[in-house]
Amino acid sequence: MANNAKTTESTSSVLDTVLLIVALALLVGGIFGFYYFEAQAIAAVRAVGLLLAMAAAVLVAGQTQKGRGLLGFLKNADIERRKIVWPTRQETIQTTLIVLVVTLIVSMILFGFDTLFSWGVRLLMGGGA
Repeated sequence: MANNAKTTESTSSVLDTVLLIVALALLVGGIFGFYYFEAQAIAAVRAVGLLLAMAAAVLVAGQTQKGRGLLGFLKNADIERRKIVWPTRQETIQTTLIVLVVTLIVSMILFGFDTLFSWGVRLLMGGGA
């Protein structure tokens, strides 16, 4: 029974490798065709051909175990993205104003410390007050 599971896993791994090689070949072929037919075809036709080759490569790669895992991850990420609650315009303006005021206050405090320390260093170095 354990041997059967290893055989199935091995066959799946080999099939996944073959599918990934086919997907890579489709992608490379699409890129090659895009540049090879530069003088013969309109740019829009070449771009559509490249997009079709990329779509075919994604579809083939999506049939592998890792591809299905990636698609599941992307679906879950989209579900989480839909749960985001964006702030209203008023909340955004209020938050921005708070950040600006705090930045101004901190910069004035830092200016005061800098002035105080500069005066202290000049006094210690004998530059006078």
